[in-house]
Amino acid sequence: MLDLSKFQSELRRQNLSTWDKSSATWRPIPVALSPVVVANSDWQLLVHDARLILACFPRVLSWIQRPENQGLWQRIFGGLDGIEREAARCSPDANSGFATMRFDLFWHGDDLKVIEANCTIPAMQAYSDMVMNAWSAASGMAAPIGGNSDDLLDSLLESWHRDGGGNDVRTKGDGRQGRTARPRVAILHREGDSQLAELMYLEDRWQGRVEAFRVTPAQWGQRPADFVYRHIFASRLSHLSGHSQLLTALRDARRHRIYNPVSAHYEVKAFLAMVSVLASNDSLSAAAGLSPEQRAAICGRVPWTRVIASAKFSIAQISSEFGESEADFVGNCADFVIKGSSGYGGHLVFVGSELDQHENQVRLKNLLKVSHTVTPALFWRWITAESSDVWIIQRRMAGRRHKSQVILSSKASNEVIHGYVDASVFLNSGTPPLCGGGVSRFSAGPVVNIGTGGGLAPLIIENKKTIVEYSTNETAIAKAPHG
Repeated sequence: MLDLSKFQSELRRQNLSTWDKSSATWRPIPVALSPVVVANSDWQLLVHDARLILACFPRVLSWIQRPENQGLWQRIFGGLDGIEREAARCSPDANSGFATMRFDLFWHGDDLKVIEANCTIPAMQAYSDMVMNAWSAASGMAAPIGGNSDDLLDSLLESWHRDGGGNDVRTKGDGRQGRTARPRVAILHREGDSQLAELMYLEDRWQGRVEAFRVTPAQWGQRPADFVYRHIFASRLSHLSGHSQLLTALRDARRHRIYNPVSAHYEVKAFLAMVSVLASNDSLSAAAGLSPEQRAAICGRVPWTRVIASAKFSIAQISSEFGESEADFVGNCADFVIKGSSGYGGHLVFVGSELDQHENQVRLKNLLKVSHTVTPALFWRWITAESSDVWIIQRRMAGRRHKSQVILSSKASNEVIHGYVDASVFLNSGTPPLCGGGVSRFSAGPVVNIGTGGGLAPLIIENKKTIVEYSTNETAIAKAPHG
């Protein structure tokens, strides 16, 4: 039986919260008591396919960068600015290598589909560990071994060693010189970062193996570091002088051992649309150098996703590969999701079947700057004729419904939500494969994101025998008294 009091005390101890800079307060993240369970065999197949998809990214970027595709490049990456735009122009080899990245997943039947990629702040390693540590302690199950936070550090260290780390000569306090012993890791983040609790957890968790410390852009260079874990969007640095030390280092991230390099071009949703396009077309996939195994992984895991053509965008040789027509969308809008290519946190995600709901109408009216009802036809015409942003259309996945009691670390609750859960898988590029764990979020609605009011759920990746044990324990959870 789950000990709710212990669960809450563990969540409080680990500070499972987001930081609200405006009010200078911690906001506890809601947690579902019922775990999301995935068979280990299914998860390992997912990880295998996800690695194949990730390996395609440099090839797809190289294809987009070709001279004959410059109009396409402009359409897909035109919303990027400054150093992010520069990185999208660089050779894929110049900023290669992810110490960590995250594919966000949604269920469609029993299959997990890749719906988005996160390369700059592929966060929630620590949040997921917090939830699992608390749930394991409160349920009496065996505590997780290692965890996503440890995998992340393993991958960061591997990247550092790959780039010559450990062979550095460091001047000691007494003036003598010696080889690097316990490496110094700077966790680079913005002032008032909403995920501050996660970064504090990593800083504490990693001590002993490394000397970890947090640093903001204003503090850059004040304390020496052997390598940097970047937890800040490059777009947040647009206020810096073009010749600032931080921007200079980011432009040569590998030499300065900054992980991950600037890679916003890989996480704009239009890029995943191009991955989907190329894999579905024999001649285009051959031109991009995608292998049959990579194509199979993309077509099996990535939903049909396309860039929506607009009056400002027409590429003759591949125009037929883009978007549905207005009639297709309007007549079947429940089958699709519309997303702003550069949006984060679910704020520019519109589920077709939910467009007429009040909260979505408020969002749409603010977006289109109108006072009347925004119909699917009006939304589509605005995207194709007026919006200066890039939008994508994606086949909607059914999602997995999840019924659970929900709690906060700060108080008990009788609230039961019958909502949706997603999952995410953490990866690193190249070899060895050091990451492969995951995290699960839940929400009352089909847009599952902490930034839009969702929370977290324990994610159990186990064999069939253990799944039965967790299912039995879940029945006990439902009967447990509130703490």
